[in-house]
Amino acid sequence: MPPSQRVRLLVRHLREFGWEPVIFTVDQYYREELSDPWMVEITGNAFEQLTVKAWDQRRSRKIGIGDLGIRIFFHLFNAMRKEAKKRRPALILYPVPPWYIMVMAPLLKRLTGIPYAIDFIDPWIFELKNKNTKARFSQWIARRLEGYVMRPSSAIFAVSQGILNDLKKRYPKIQERPLIAVPYGVEASDFISINKGKEQGPKVILRYTGAVSGNMLPVIETLFKALKIVHAKIPLLVIFTGTSYAGKGMVIPILQELINKQDMSQIVVENPSRVSYREALELNMGADLQLLIGDTTPYYAASKLMGMVASGQPFFAFVNTNSFPANFLADLDFADTVCFLPDHLDSDATVEALANALLKAIENRDHFIPVEKENPVFLQYTAKAMTKIFTDTFQKIAHE
Repeated sequence: MPPSQRVRLLVRHLREFGWEPVIFTVDQYYREELSDPWMVEITGNAFEQLTVKAWDQRRSRKIGIGDLGIRIFFHLFNAMRKEAKKRRPALILYPVPPWYIMVMAPLLKRLTGIPYAIDFIDPWIFELKNKNTKARFSQWIARRLEGYVMRPSSAIFAVSQGILNDLKKRYPKIQERPLIAVPYGVEASDFISINKGKEQGPKVILRYTGAVSGNMLPVIETLFKALKIVHAKIPLLVIFTGTSYAGKGMVIPILQELINKQDMSQIVVENPSRVSYREALELNMGADLQLLIGDTTPYYAASKLMGMVASGQPFFAFVNTNSFPANFLADLDFADTVCFLPDHLDSDATVEALANALLKAIENRDHFIPVEKENPVFLQYTAKAMTKIFTDTFQKIAHE
């Protein structure tokens, strides 16, 4: 999951910049997601890990509580309070989601005097697509507690400038402290041991591996229309894997309604269950073409973007014109990109342009030119460069 990747990349390099990381995590017994031994292995050991318990999801879900941030809250709070008083760290960093852990930040600061920073991998307040009672209640809580968390913070990080812009609109006074957009980094060494064997078959295989949010569905609908045009010329098999964040036993297809609506069942296959990080890389690198799909918000940063660049394998991007991925790919002069404005997604011109660009990328896939690893634009977004941005701000907070 993106927050786990963010922390994993940070702890590889924090010691290089003079910081000793202590990581709080949840005992696997209380997790609903897959364990991922390989990702733990490539994280290294340049950190100390403290494991805490949580409310047992096998019981809490019976009363409607599944959110990890709620289930872990009191165990994490007590462990952090104890360790903070004993160790006197320079800073506490809260990578979110899960968002509810932020609520303890001002209280821990009051009890210990230790400053804190927040790293938004996803925004806490957003426009609801799924307006069920539980989702509305969750946003009601977020709108009442977010300001309480923001105001005493010493710095706020986010994976995109769009998240920070929204926060500044809601809380203008936070502009007095560091507000820093830090896109996802990548560890190029992740790809060294990955099998790059291409899948064989009569159809060209396109893959998207990752979660699908409500804000992505209008984009994917347009993509389906374009894929149907391409499929009439070149037989395609488009495979979506890991589209749901739900844990084992709770996974439901995210795209099935859209697949039926656009009559794509002969072209598109959805495997909604999450897969391990290594399997995700192997699936993507075995495809003829990887897909990078944006959403309708300008703040979506696409955690898989840097990995696709680092893989050296062909990929195609369909992203929001006003998003970081669009700007980054433009700086790289990356040709296999189509940018969209959300208001124009339904237009025939967008579908036609997308179909033509996809067809060209597929036909030229064997002549794909990877981005050079020494490209200065790419080097800004390695895991080490990402960590340096964080530690420069940490140092300022510690000094003050």
